[in-house]
Amino acid sequence: MGKINWGRVFLGGVLFGVVGGILLFCDVNLLARDFLAAVQARGQFPESKVVQLGMCLVAMILLGIWTIWLYAAIRPRYGPGPKTAAIVGLATALFGTLADVCWGLMGFVPPASLVAGVVVAVPIVIVATLVGAWPYKE
Repeated sequence: MGKINWGRVFLGGVLFGVVGGILLFCDVNLLARDFLAAVQARGQFPESKVVQLGMCLVAMILLGIWTIWLYAAIRPRYGPGPKTAAIVGLATALFGTLADVCWGLMGFVPPASLVAGVVVAVPIVIVATLVGAWPYKE
């Protein structure tokens, strides 16, 4: 079992973050407008699209670093490649979905407002993981 290549983890995390951040920003602004409106109505989310995109990119880069670390950690057992990356992407997307469900259960947003965004977010996170895992080598 080799050591984790942290330089590649960070590179993959940034790639994940840029791809995933831009796609999820589009997802929220085009398909999950009810969710965005509910969050903005609470007065806890900036209205500036530039600030929203920046926040999304930073959060997604951090999530990407974690996701590519997970890919690097399970790679020796599952093998390198897109199948392992897709498994990690699905796991990451499911954790994100659980966080979204909490938003609805706690009453921050109407649960129905989460459906469109979550349905599209799952394949977006899987694609972002495939892109982020692509340059990883030990």
